[in-house]
Amino acid sequence: GLKRRRQQVVKGCSGFCAPGQATYILGSSGAGKTSLLNILADRVALINKATLSGTITFNGQRIERSDPASVAAMGLVRSFQISAVFGQMSVMENVRVALQRQRGGNFAFWRNEAVLDELNERAHALICSVGLEKWLHAPAADLSYGRKRALELATTIAMEPELILLDEPASGLSAGALDAIMALLRRLQSEGKTLLVVEHNTRVVQKIADDVLFLHQGHLMATGTPEQIVNDPALAEIYFGGAIH
Repeated sequence: GLKRRRQQVVKGCSGFCAPGQATYILGSSGAGKTSLLNILADRVALINKATLSGTITFNGQRIERSDPASVAAMGLVRSFQISAVFGQMSVMENVRVALQRQRGGNFAFWRNEAVLDELNERAHALICSVGLEKWLHAPAADLSYGRKRALELATTIAMEPELILLDEPASGLSAGALDAIMALLRRLQSEGKTLLVVEHNTRVVQKIADDVLFLHQGHLMATGTPEQIVNDPALAEIYFGGAIH
């Protein structure tokens, strides 16, 4: 659990993400969903790690006292960890930088024309996969909020993590962009990537999730399939004050 200002924001929360599966986290505002992602990605140092109790294990190795860079290098990446987008750089340049970082290169790396072409091809494919091909050369600062989120997802995937932590990837997306993101998430699953996703859009949860964790006031209140969680009247009452749609 994590205590902040003497208030425990995540408590008694235990779970397991199966390799190659998509686990989604549901819960009303203030349930502790984003705090849980921050704990898993080791982004709690500024709060005070002394207040963190319990263990976090990734691929058999305990990581609760690691730092974000070490955790990312192991293959666990939070959606905004590579962030942000560099506003004055184009969409293509943002994704190429993320690809370059994943390969551990430096700026001399760019002098190899064959490698540059390979990066361009991979970057273009990632950009198309999140529905941003029309904005290939647009400055990231000029993108709408939803398109910036899509670009952030592309840069996250460029790091080729084993476990991807996403905080509301569907937020702010148009219907067309949402369809593209959902198709991309399905493909990531088919490629063996493990997803842990905070999401409010229950349509996405029902179509993508293998398992759902339901948080309430920092507690893990229920786990189950999307159908079990969405159709539970007690959880619906907490989440929406009525039926979950």
